[in-house]
Amino acid sequence: MARTYRNTLKTHAYALSSLGAALTDLAHEHRVAASAMEQKPSRAPAGDSQFVDWIAAAAEISAAAERLLELEVELARRHGTTWEQVGDALGVSRQSAWERFRSHSRWDRTHRLSRLRRVRRAAMFRRMAVGQSEDFVAALREMMRADHASSEHLSSSSA
Repeated sequence: MARTYRNTLKTHAYALSSLGAALTDLAHEHRVAASAMEQKPSRAPAGDSQFVDWIAAAAEISAAAERLLELEVELARRHGTTWEQVGDALGVSRQSAWERFRSHSRWDRTHRLSRLRRVRRAAMFRRMAVGQSEDFVAALREMMRADHASSEHLSSSSA
């Protein structure tokens, strides 16, 4: 049974926690790469794929932060915050705030976030499958499908 979506403070706490964890993970990867480069200055991070992974992670974080902002505005508006107050908090006019947040464009951003995650998951699968046996690749593919199905179920139950 699918849950209906409710924009609550508990939802926001979870979203903030996830965003914080993603930022912490990305910062950790950068610290590890910087430390390795300090030890051996000629050594760059592990190839172009690591930079691409960092770009993908930053894009996911950006999309998640934008979605969180839209959720916050929606929740504030539902509890009586005026468009003028929203605009003041963002440093823009009341009209600009209204134009940006009046529609449900955040659902487009949610889909963008889902697409980014799928692309990143596919890239991870390709890297893990390189040089592996067909049985290992088949098992890995099945794990990825199960993970994708469970994440799709969670997305549809919270949307």
